[in-house]
Amino acid sequence: MAYYTQSDVETSTKSTVRFSDIDLNFEMNPLTKDVNILKNEDAVKRSVRNIVLTNFGEKKFQPFFGGNVLAQLFENFSPFTSVQLKKAIERSLFENEPRIDRLVVDVIAENDKNSVDVTVRFTLKNSQEPVLVTFTLERIR
Repeated sequence: MAYYTQSDVETSTKSTVRFSDIDLNFEMNPLTKDVNILKNEDAVKRSVRNIVLTNFGEKKFQPFFGGNVLAQLFENFSPFTSVQLKKAIERSLFENEPRIDRLVVDVIAENDKNSVDVTVRFTLKNSQEPVLVTFTLERIR
């Protein structure tokens, strides 16, 4: 007759679901001599940044993939533009990043620097810890 005791059952606070992605800097891992791998939070952070910075039409066969935020940087920046930018980022992340939950986007205009500071806060589907991604969008021309 089979039975088990409490010591036979493994208890873990960490989730077994893992996310991974390659590092787009293509830096070599000195131990494995292979491309570095981003895991869990770092992989999702990189994905969020890539989705937001991708313009419509840049990804073949998916013409509406991305945030298309660079097109809005050349507008005269006003509170309405800030709301539009925030909604565009939220829409693109809800549509294209299934691994995130509880999304909050903050957009702060830096008129003197001709840039916009974007802060994206979210949790992963398999975690309750908040993740923060911050980056700056700049007008180049």
